[in-house]
Amino acid sequence: MSEFPIRILSEQTGVPATTLRAWERRYGLLKPARTPKGHRLYKQADLETVRQVVQLLEAGSTISKAVKIIKNGGAVAGLQREKSPWMLFQKRFLQSIEVFDDRRLDAVYNDALAVYPIDIVTVNLLLPVLQRLGQQWQTRTSGVAEEHFFSAWLRNKVGVRIHHEASRTRGRRLLLACLPGEQHELGILLFGLSALAHGYRILYLGPDLPLEQVKEVAAAVDVSAVLLSGTAAELSSELRQSLSRLADALDVPLLLGGSASDRQQDNPNSVDLLLLGSDYKEALERLESHMPAFGEL
Repeated sequence: MSEFPIRILSEQTGVPATTLRAWERRYGLLKPARTPKGHRLYKQADLETVRQVVQLLEAGSTISKAVKIIKNGGAVAGLQREKSPWMLFQKRFLQSIEVFDDRRLDAVYNDALAVYPIDIVTVNLLLPVLQRLGQQWQTRTSGVAEEHFFSAWLRNKVGVRIHHEASRTRGRRLLLACLPGEQHELGILLFGLSALAHGYRILYLGPDLPLEQVKEVAAAVDVSAVLLSGTAAELSSELRQSLSRLADALDVPLLLGGSASDRQQDNPNSVDLLLLGSDYKEALERLESHMPAFGEL
């Protein structure tokens, strides 16, 4: 295709359309053609430009510096070193949490998403704040309440975004759920949000899902894969056997994510599953290499 709409550019790069429009408006990064009705049309060169920007951002560049590098043809000599914005974003987040102000949290999150892709915001803002709250909950008077407040806000925020974006994506559908007994769902929710940004459709069934229910739903709904997540230090022998039976019964691949999958890689008794691991970027890359959102497998 010689020209394509912003939806295709977003699906191919994982950068939301709102962010792409912000890059165009604020930094003049893209100059798309327009249809008679005013809709943006992009070319392959625009796709490569956005991918280069994402690579620079993932390497730690600020958005303004990344744009300057692209406009300089990749040259970095003479460019002024800029401070990373993430320490400030994290500080604003933590200050909002300390006073239990969900509106300020919304504002900070929206500011970050206005110029940075979802994956990068998750890795550089959401995950560090979750880790910080997990480390200090015992040392602060209101530490438990702060952690619960932020977790509830984040669960609601990500859930709303997944629901809102679900009707816009067109790629392969993934069934996402937590392993039986697993209550920690933020990790797989955040992964689902990133998968949505890359074009996948998401069917999310929440925490502590009985494995026999997975089989029933996968048989009734058109899904391309089942992804289960867990944080257990060790999967019980009974659970491994149940996962093995489920993998044999499914007509689609069974994937395992979260820190439980990290520990299975060196386990001689590990179930034969596709292990995505707990690193968001690596997990998404493994998913896309094994089962891209679009095209032939």
